[in-house]
Amino acid sequence: MRDTIVPFFASLFLIVGALLFSNGVSTSDLNQTAKVIGGAIFLSLGLVSMWFGVKNWRKSRIASKEYRNQHFKRQSGQRAR
Repeated sequence: MRDTIVPFFASLFLIVGALLFSNGVSTSDLNQTAKVIGGAIFLSLGLVSMWFGVKNWRKSRIASKEYRNQHFKRQSGQRAR
């Protein structure tokens, strides 16, 4: 479940962060500091979420490859006898 929802939220955080950050930098008003800080927070949250998602995806991919290799070796060993 988390593997499918992490890219969605990471993309959402990146988009919202980029919009807030660019809007905060381009305008000069009372909320400029809050927009820049909020945008930076959302950008960093999106990047960290993407990093964890890619890390977990890579770990699960390596584990499944190892499992398939062990299963294939076990099956081919039984056939040879």
